[in-house]
Amino acid sequence: MRCSAALLVATGFALAWCQKIPKFDVTNGELLAMAKKLRQVDSNRARPDQIKLNYQKHTVTRDDSDAAADKLFYRLDTSLLRKPSYELYLNLMDNFNRQTGVIEPRVSQTEEKSEVGKFLDHVLATNPMKELYNWLKVKGHPISTNPGVFRFWIGQLWFSHYSRALGRPDTSGFEHVFIGEAKNGEISGMHNWLRFYALENNRTENFDYKGFTVKRFNIMAALKFTWDGLLKRAGSILIGTSPEFDMALYTMCFLSRRGRETCDVELDGCPLQITSFEITQQNKVYIGSIYPTAGRITDQCRAQNRY
Repeated sequence: MRCSAALLVATGFALAWCQKIPKFDVTNGELLAMAKKLRQVDSNRARPDQIKLNYQKHTVTRDDSDAAADKLFYRLDTSLLRKPSYELYLNLMDNFNRQTGVIEPRVSQTEEKSEVGKFLDHVLATNPMKELYNWLKVKGHPISTNPGVFRFWIGQLWFSHYSRALGRPDTSGFEHVFIGEAKNGEISGMHNWLRFYALENNRTENFDYKGFTVKRFNIMAALKFTWDGLLKRAGSILIGTSPEFDMALYTMCFLSRRGRETCDVELDGCPLQITSFEITQQNKVYIGSIYPTAGRITDQCRAQNRY
């Protein structure tokens, strides 16, 4: 692992910036067990009775027709939206320019820094992120040397701006995964259920759900939609998870299995593969994309999700 000469000062100590995230030796069994633990401690996730989905008809990526006349979210207990991590996430949603090639942020840098800081402060104090930190520390991963180092790396991987088009700082891992972007006339990213719900219930966004390509009860789905006229042929989301769970799970998988090697986990007995890609620019590593795909449906998955 090679490090540049530059030193970054964060929370009162110096950090040597390294060009690559170090290799992390962890077994598939350990990842599966940790994903189950993160699910267990996700106290802010939605209960089964708090979300009712209306999947409507199955579609395929090559079909441009609309297989859903109505919204995906038939009912949502809006008390979920008053949970602090949900509120802080919702507050971030107007910070981003959807179009790649347009410099971020959409709001002032002061506002962005304040809102991101509040979100990170809260999320890092939640049970899923504390579990992830402690697990990485026990495993000896340098991202968890101490809480300050961990906060620095989470902020760097998810929120630091880098370029996806035209060499401009127009994106971030968080924008791509949690918010969504427009690139080359299509929607790119956007892999979060709460973002989907917010867009679907905001008339000014001109958002239209068009059917599912994959569904796993109230656990995970791959969905087709248009957003202000631009198509996403299959965007996959976990359903009902808290923002902190998604960030913890995806960070774990990004550190452990990137590129062609998937991070194989389960959610309530349903097998999932988490795919992630890194982007390296100017000797810094960023999250390029992270998204779930469904594995083979199992009897355990069916049994645990018959509400």
